[in-house]
Amino acid sequence: MPDKALVLLSGGLDSATCLYWAKKRFSEVTAITYNYFGRIESEKRAAAKLADSAGVSKIIEIDLPFVKEASDFFEGKRKQGGNGLWSSYIPARNMMFYSIAAYHAEFLGVNSIVGGHNLHDVEFFRDASKGYMDRMNALFKEGCLLCNGSMYKIALPLSRMKRRGIVQLAIRLNVPIEITWSCHKDGKVHCGNCYACRQRMEAFSSLGIPDPAFPQ
Repeated sequence: MPDKALVLLSGGLDSATCLYWAKKRFSEVTAITYNYFGRIESEKRAAAKLADSAGVSKIIEIDLPFVKEASDFFEGKRKQGGNGLWSSYIPARNMMFYSIAAYHAEFLGVNSIVGGHNLHDVEFFRDASKGYMDRMNALFKEGCLLCNGSMYKIALPLSRMKRRGIVQLAIRLNVPIEITWSCHKDGKVHCGNCYACRQRMEAFSSLGIPDPAFPQ
């Protein structure tokens, strides 16, 4: 059985599913989360709650105040496209996030860096594809000096799934879906209007079950 995993944990449904997936497969799991500019408090709280519920004693918080989503960088002046996805776009996001994760993975002796990218992501975000991650893995292999033949790699357990399949997997893994936060607005409840909320609503509706994170 592989020993250690480092999970990129945002607090959303995808990363929560990855966290519980990793708990089933690795004897030691650490979470890493990124506090970029304007990250909403509801998402931060969800990440902390998920780590606690999964019994993950260590969560690495990385402050990146200079990293802004497009909507913050352009102060909302750019025309929205891609069903609103542009607003959450960060140039080189995954190159930055996974490189920072690789730094910690090498010192921690981690086998897998686990990310929650899925088929919905790659429709818009070019740096979320398996091919992109495979190229990053190749670069990590070239640069790692402490791996001693046991190289860490990025693992994408959701890469062939859409939201409906992710919900089904989350249920099978007993993920506490009610404490996840996917909404792009802060508040006590999900807004139900942003693209992330709409994707969740459509997935749960297609399965004929309520989303525990949404008010009924």
